[in-house]
Amino acid sequence: MFHFHEMEGITMLTATASSLNDRLVAYRHCWIEGLRIFLGALLIYKGYYFVEHLEVLYRIIDQEMAISAFVVSHYVVFAHLGGGVMIVFGILTRIAVFVQLPIVLIGAIYFSGEGGEFFGPTAELEYSLLILVLLIVFFFYGAGKWSVDHRILRRDSEDT
Repeated sequence: MFHFHEMEGITMLTATASSLNDRLVAYRHCWIEGLRIFLGALLIYKGYYFVEHLEVLYRIIDQEMAISAFVVSHYVVFAHLGGGVMIVFGILTRIAVFVQLPIVLIGAIYFSGEGGEFFGPTAELEYSLLILVLLIVFFFYGAGKWSVDHRILRRDSEDT
């Protein structure tokens, strides 16, 4: 893993690239699982924020959409809270992500910041785009090894 090299009387300690790469590959699921849990926690936080500011959400939806503010706002709140918990624990992750996509695509990007400008006074647009990218990643990747889905699927494959 580490090698000592001597150059002109100076001993240097270096790590080989292959061993570092091997370690990164071996623990890559830790990073992706942490990212999934972080994404779920962000969605739970945002859902709680919407619960605390429900009247603002009602007003924005009434002004901009011809759909019932009650229905849309409750969809957003329950999707964020319930979907966030599902993503954190890896329960039906792809379905939970799929439910989030319309909210992020339509709501968050359309209503982000003042005019949705990049690097404006608020970071709402950048935050929404980051969440969108993470949702797309987990829509294709799935729940991962540290999830309820994996435990159930692994148990089913061990039984057969």
